[in-house]
Amino acid sequence: MMVQYPTNPDIVVIGAGAAGVGAGRALAKAGIPFLIIEAKDRIGGRAFSEATSLGHLWDHGCHWFHSADKNVLRGLAEEIGHKFLKKPRDGVMKSFMNGEWKADPVRVDYVWDILGEVAEAGHKGKDVAAASLLDPKHPWYPMARHWLSLMYSAEPEDISTRDAGSYDDTGINLAVEDGYGALVAKLAEGLPIATQVAARKVTAGGQGVVVETDQGTITAKAAIVAVPARMLETGKLSIADMPDDIAQAFEHVPMGYYEKIAFAFDGKVFEGFDVPYADIFDPVAPSTHPLNFELHPFGRPIAVTHIGGRFARDMEREGEAGMIDFALSALVRAFGSDLRKRVRKATTTHWSSDIFINGAYSCAKPGHGLARRVFANPIAERIFLAGEHAHPTFFATAHGAFETGLAAAAKALTAVGHGAAGRKQAVSA
Repeated sequence: MMVQYPTNPDIVVIGAGAAGVGAGRALAKAGIPFLIIEAKDRIGGRAFSEATSLGHLWDHGCHWFHSADKNVLRGLAEEIGHKFLKKPRDGVMKSFMNGEWKADPVRVDYVWDILGEVAEAGHKGKDVAAASLLDPKHPWYPMARHWLSLMYSAEPEDISTRDAGSYDDTGINLAVEDGYGALVAKLAEGLPIATQVAARKVTAGGQGVVVETDQGTITAKAAIVAVPARMLETGKLSIADMPDDIAQAFEHVPMGYYEKIAFAFDGKVFEGFDVPYADIFDPVAPSTHPLNFELHPFGRPIAVTHIGGRFARDMEREGEAGMIDFALSALVRAFGSDLRKRVRKATTTHWSSDIFINGAYSCAKPGHGLARRVFANPIAERIFLAGEHAHPTFFATAHGAFETGLAAAAKALTAVGHGAAGRKQAVSA
């Protein structure tokens, strides 16, 4: 069935993830006619909360208010009573290594020292591969690689220290109890969003833009393109006459890969385990690959593990059954074989094969640590990019994406002649 579009929207927003929702809230405050189109059948993009697969709420994508003391979405969550952790958890993580449990303060752990060194190198202007800072002979080398792939969704050889150093990390990270995806969906309430409408091409010409979709053509005065970077990297959504510097930036700042594997148990099987996070790795058999787990988040009888980089992409391609068996085998090594009997449900994410996502979040390649800055430039003065990849300091986060939506809305309002009043409304959304 054809979607009935609003008549002559001033601005069309492509994508209803955090960036598109941010743009939409700003445009709604400005009081102009606009439309958001979303290819998927739901709102939120890489922010997705659900409780059906496990019987308990969990986030398939983003889960934390990173840099929460500066996070605009944390403030909005407080306004509407959306629950989240009120203070950071203790900086201690237990690790099952070489057949025994160990607990070390984060500040003295080799892995966390490496993460700090990568960012510090970037702070000093060094733009090299994060892999160059690793010691392959260190027994925790595989775990350091694993954590770098989680932080940046890429292999250490493909991580720019300059890009890593640009991230504004205040160290205040708070998990979202009521679901990050659920929050983004709440913030979208009341916005004019047409789902299951996939944009294919955006063209600027004359005094406006034309958006070709699989359900017809939309014309407007300006467009905000708020889709995952890989849609533009691969041409699944094309922008006519894209400037060379922006096209090159998509090559230099590609999306990586990230997946989660989750289990629901018949009760709190990790009772007495006083730290809610665990690394599991056997350095004698490195082919097992390191894993880290969240255990009983917010008291729920579930466990969630995270994998990133090429390993995540390859595991997802092999299929859900293999992913589940791999992660459960790691849990059994650490907690005993009786754990298998306690599993009630298991599931995985599929971001890598999602045709409208195809990955995780962006990371600049070595030597291109500042390349993402060009995403802030308008295209033909009528097309504006938004998304986590477009934020210079809060990339790879939902709140960074949301902020770029606000910024793109302010620019689009100027482009269509709504001036300073509209811009002021936009940035206050």
